[in-house]
Amino acid sequence: MARARVSEVRAEHLLTELLTAQGWDVRRPPNGEMLRQQEYKDHSHLRDVFLKRSKVAMIGQGLPEAVVVDRLTMQPLLVIEAKARVDDLDKAVREVTEVYGRACVDAGYSPLAVAIAGTSEDDFAVRVFKWDGATWLPATYEGKPIGWIPNRADADRLRKPSTVAELRPSVPSPEVLADRAEEINRLLRESSVNDRERPTVVGACMLALWQSKGQIRKDPEYILGDINQACTQAFWDAKKAVLAKSLKVEEANQKLAVKARRIINILERLNVSVLTAEHDYLGQLYETFFRYAGGNTIGQYFTPRHVANFCADMVDVTREDVVLDPTCGTGGFLIAAMDRMAREANLSRSEVVKLVATRLIGFDDEPVTAALCVTNMILRGDGSSSVQRGDAFSAPEYPIGTASVVLMNPPYPHKKTDNPTEAFVDRALEGLSQGGRLAAVIPQSLLVKGGKAKKWRTAMLAKHTLEAVVQMPDYLFQPYASATTAVLVLRKGIPHPKNKHVFFARVDNDGFRLKKGVRIVCEGDELPKALEHFQSAKSEAGFSGWSRLDAEVTFAPGAYIPAREMTDSEVDADVREVIRCRTAFTALHAADLVTLNTENPIDFRKARRATPLASVTQGTVGDYFEIRYGQRALHSKEGLSTGKSLVISSSGMDNGCYGFFDFDGILAPPFVTVPSTGSIAIAHVQEWPCGVTDDCLILIAKENVPHAMLYIAAAAIRKERWRFSYGRKATPARIADFPLPHTAEQLERVEDYLTRATKVEDRLVEDAEDALDGMIARQRLASLKAGTDKIVSGAELEARLASLTDD
Repeated sequence: MARARVSEVRAEHLLTELLTAQGWDVRRPPNGEMLRQQEYKDHSHLRDVFLKRSKVAMIGQGLPEAVVVDRLTMQPLLVIEAKARVDDLDKAVREVTEVYGRACVDAGYSPLAVAIAGTSEDDFAVRVFKWDGATWLPATYEGKPIGWIPNRADADRLRKPSTVAELRPSVPSPEVLADRAEEINRLLRESSVNDRERPTVVGACMLALWQSKGQIRKDPEYILGDINQACTQAFWDAKKAVLAKSLKVEEANQKLAVKARRIINILERLNVSVLTAEHDYLGQLYETFFRYAGGNTIGQYFTPRHVANFCADMVDVTREDVVLDPTCGTGGFLIAAMDRMAREANLSRSEVVKLVATRLIGFDDEPVTAALCVTNMILRGDGSSSVQRGDAFSAPEYPIGTASVVLMNPPYPHKKTDNPTEAFVDRALEGLSQGGRLAAVIPQSLLVKGGKAKKWRTAMLAKHTLEAVVQMPDYLFQPYASATTAVLVLRKGIPHPKNKHVFFARVDNDGFRLKKGVRIVCEGDELPKALEHFQSAKSEAGFSGWSRLDAEVTFAPGAYIPAREMTDSEVDADVREVIRCRTAFTALHAADLVTLNTENPIDFRKARRATPLASVTQGTVGDYFEIRYGQRALHSKEGLSTGKSLVISSSGMDNGCYGFFDFDGILAPPFVTVPSTGSIAIAHVQEWPCGVTDDCLILIAKENVPHAMLYIAAAAIRKERWRFSYGRKATPARIADFPLPHTAEQLERVEDYLTRATKVEDRLVEDAEDALDGMIARQRLASLKAGTDKIVSGAELEARLASLTDD
């Protein structure tokens, strides 16, 4: 029977998908890296390579499917041959190595030779070869030929003749994952799969691919049943049959039966079957799905993988530890612990599997989440871990005093009936043995608030030792949640020594930035530095420090890390921002400033005593300024009526302007206002007489302090605003020690900025005065025309003036 014709164009589609999945740019140089078929002939050095290298006869031009090149040097990195049928793989291998690859080697180049057979719709196969100087060797993973195209970094390493052909798989870039997740999400939406069920479908497809080794029938009448059967078998093999029903696809969904083929194809292109053994791929895909499924898809926010790894490093997980996560989610913390055990002890895969069975304990009462966690364990080993569905507060299997390490991110309560974060931490500590270590990601509010939170912290210290607190970036859980968090490290069973110095750090850069809701790798990762400072007892102003706890028993790093001096460039940039705020305020309110009440302003220095400070450090805010609270008369703004007096509040916008009201107690400028609540520490300089609400601090320059120092002080306080929150307000004592670096050159430069800004502002006010004069003139003319007023002159005018003089 004749074989059905399959166009090689379909194989080209597969090639594009496989290259894109590994981060290659398939556009034509110089914008991209890929030359298709005859496109290489536009480059003379490549034209010479394939001259008389036809695969049919060694005459004419060779025509590989594609050549992937360095876009700058145009050096060939990959030479590729593709066939539309899987059973033509050997033919593709022969042509790409013996013909096209050999042509490159003879010309002095050393690209990888890549053979592809199949199409994007059906089964496919990939083989990759490297030239070792004598022959073509297959690239392998654990001794078996790899089935994916290497990314650029792996290709560069493999191409070197001295390197071995063994390769470990790499996870595609976040951008690639996001693109594929977007397509999968669209397919699931078109299949009428709701947000809550989508992670389940993806997890089931991944597990089925792994269990079946890719042997899933993709026809609509078989595919969903095959997925469920493979998942069920995987759970039975892992002795977790009770969870099998929690991870399945709806076989009656005919739309999904049609779309599932493409979903499976996408996951195959992402190399799921291999990568799950090396990486927490399920967790990463789950994170990526958050942006499409509304974030809190099944009631929980999952910890980014790099933060889980950091926590495992902070408590120094070893192969001897038993690790517990009472709220394990998809198992990110458990996998982080397992990876660290394997890395530090240089364990083989089989040894890691044994660890999974005996050293990892996880609980989650959400059936889908528990099933996903077990799936992760199956994908990483054999699934025989102590992960089970159950409530950590009530499950009889919950271990008491068993674990040596706890890693956790307690779910944030969003209902009145939820257990609070501190209850989860307390329960986790019950699972620890004496001297055990705990690392938990908790809300910043729990570290600083009074009331119940303070009582919990105090009770915690009575039984356990606080080792470290590391504040995480504000955007860590965005765009899914905006809570500021910190990693809390405790040691169980040892009451906190009164004189113990605790490690505090503030990580502003975790090695990622958000771009359209996707985490993109960026330079400047501070997590390794925080770990090093903790392990080596180092400190760095503005980043880390060691300190005894204060009388308020606050755990907030902002209370203990010493402030650092701003650099010259920071002073310059931040001062200009303060000045821009002042000028923008003037532009917006110029008409109000023309009629502003400026009569009898109060010298606040004389009207109210400064808040006494315990001590003042030279060169700081407290050294150059008296610090007072705002006016009690403005404590309640509700009774204020509209007027001509400027009132400043705790707003971070509009230079702190709350509005213009009927208020006589205005203060004589200039001074700095610092919100102690609201937009905390967004400091402004006030150059107009104004009232100031008592939720602000007022900084009044001491004698002989240059005017420019007000702006440097405002800039310095803004730089330290990360230290404050709703539970930790700005106070005179908390801002007094901020350093105010300045030189004569800096002061002169600031004065120059102020001079230029003042010229602009003066013009704005002059224009507003002219506009007011014009408005008054038009109103008087209108009155004259209406007859309500008249022009008086001559004897009548003299008589009126005389009467006024007599009066």
